[in-house]
Amino acid sequence: MDWQSFAEMNSKKFALKRFPYALLGLIFLASVVPAQLWYDHWSRSERKPLDTTYNILIEPQPVSASTAKLVNFGFKEFLADYYWLSLIQYYGGGDPYGKYRKMPDLFNNIIELSPKYEAVYQTGLIIMPGEGYVDEAIDFGYKGMDNMPDKWEIPYYTGLVYHIYKKDYVSAAKMFERAAEMPNALPITKYFAGIYYNKADQRETAYNIFKTVYETTKDDYVKDRAKKNMDHLAIYFLLQDAVKYYHDNYKSYPSDLNQLVTKKVLKSIPEDPLTIGFTIDPNTGIVTENKK
Repeated sequence: MDWQSFAEMNSKKFALKRFPYALLGLIFLASVVPAQLWYDHWSRSERKPLDTTYNILIEPQPVSASTAKLVNFGFKEFLADYYWLSLIQYYGGGDPYGKYRKMPDLFNNIIELSPKYEAVYQTGLIIMPGEGYVDEAIDFGYKGMDNMPDKWEIPYYTGLVYHIYKKDYVSAAKMFERAAEMPNALPITKYFAGIYYNKADQRETAYNIFKTVYETTKDDYVKDRAKKNMDHLAIYFLLQDAVKYYHDNYKSYPSDLNQLVTKKVLKSIPEDPLTIGFTIDPNTGIVTENKK
């Protein structure tokens, strides 16, 4: 028997011996993969909230921010990266229904060690409010503005926190206005400032912001939206003045805005370019925008 025949024979014997193990492996994979897919689906859609104990078990134990600055032995950036990775593992591996008690501490430790870590500010302002740390997120945003005063994204995201979680439209508008004054800010940030001042019933301020945006922006879309908001507010001012004139002459407020036309205070009610429209409270004479 030559060497080649001997090798082929032994190869076949070896393959026959391995066949049962290979078959068992295939059976194992065929059962595990569907089970994993089922578990993934169940965990996303049908699993009931777990007790927060699981997140407590896996939570990191960071030292205080001041201590971290003292004991980093010159490796501040390294320690900041360590806490950043710990935060990612903690948030990504925890129970999404549980409480992430150490989240604010981790975010604050990172920026204490590395104050210019821009991605951390943006991530913190997006994640923390949704996990119940609204005030902590706002404080975090102000720290970011102090440490990175030229980054428009930080006041922009802080403004979103004020709007979405606090319904504080004045503070949101101020944040957007602050963002708009920074280098490379998107033109729409100042437009958003006008929107939120309007929501806060500071319409004179809103009008002036829209006017500034209209006169200075090179973005056609932003320019168009600013003009429509200017015209919308101009109609509001016109209607409010007309209601005052009506009250001065008839000693009552109109039951609806059409009475301003029937009593010839106005020739017509101007068409609102934002298609929102206005209504009046006949008891107070206050003109308000229709709810969308």
